[in-house]
Amino acid sequence: MSRLRETALHHLYAGKARMIEFNGWDMPVWFSSIEKEHLAVRNAAGVFDISHMNRTDIEGADAEKLLEYACDAGISGLGAGDMRYTHMLNENGGIIDDGIVFRLEDEHFLFVTNACTETRVNDWLARLVSAGNYRAKLRHEGPDRAMIAVQGPLAAQTLRAILGADIRELGRFKFVIRDSLIVSRSGYTGEDGAELIGSGPAVGEVFERLLESGVQPCGLGARDTLRLEMGYPLGCVDVTEEVTPLEMGAEKLIDFSKDFVGKSAIVGKAATRRFRGVLTDQPAVLRGGSEVLSGGRKVGVLTSGTLSPVLRRGIGMGFFPANMQPGSELTVNLRGRLLSASLTKPPFIRKQ
Repeated sequence: MSRLRETALHHLYAGKARMIEFNGWDMPVWFSSIEKEHLAVRNAAGVFDISHMNRTDIEGADAEKLLEYACDAGISGLGAGDMRYTHMLNENGGIIDDGIVFRLEDEHFLFVTNACTETRVNDWLARLVSAGNYRAKLRHEGPDRAMIAVQGPLAAQTLRAILGADIRELGRFKFVIRDSLIVSRSGYTGEDGAELIGSGPAVGEVFERLLESGVQPCGLGARDTLRLEMGYPLGCVDVTEEVTPLEMGAEKLIDFSKDFVGKSAIVGKAATRRFRGVLTDQPAVLRGGSEVLSGGRKVGVLTSGTLSPVLRRGIGMGFFPANMQPGSELTVNLRGRLLSASLTKPPFIRKQ
């Protein structure tokens, strides 16, 4: 059995957290408890090691042209310091992965995607460069680089004390480079906060100072429950190559005025199913793979689910007939236990 990969920050918390294998990485699933970490992010601040995410530097005269063709969102309109959420599609319009493009300079970009698709994404980008003869160099960040996410209503003031900069001056999906660190403002929890990317030692120093300031270290468990409350999909779980951006309800994010891989497979098409949420009437830990019924007839299967620590009700997501309306009464078959529920359009909780 091959050795699990370790992030540049692994040594800072190894032995202090419950660890699991996650896409080939040795990652913390929780430090104290999933619920405690979840509520710390909702009410104060939490910090996550997300160094396992795939980060690709794309540089060269055709870097922009490559990304315009590889991504369904528009890239050319980005200025230095701008970020954009996008999908990378295959020829059939299926989502290889979703990710965020950073424009560092005129001919220099950073593309952050999921750990589970690392090989697929890297190979796909290399294939596009070769097939299109693009003048662009790909460099995939190694384990000496790190990335953390600091999230929560107190994240901004805590980071200001450490970095000497106020992230609230940054617009959403903007970033700055400060003391060799990329400091961006996006997030995967529904709370305000920032991501920091840089060398292992530089990011590790900030990580340790955050812990000294009382910020709660958080693992993959809370990251999952937080994103589920907001209805954010997870790569390789909710989003796969059998799913199109139309089924995700992402039409507004797509730039149909340009050419991109998979465009011909989705342009002018209407989705017959849609990504929707399911909310139970009582507490329950929902799980992916559970069948969802309407009037005794199967109408969908959950791709992911959990118990919402805020709502104290079961929440899940999956694909359902496009003509089903939010509010429709449902039944979730949770390992033989039938739970009353309703169809909803995420997010499950509303943030100011």
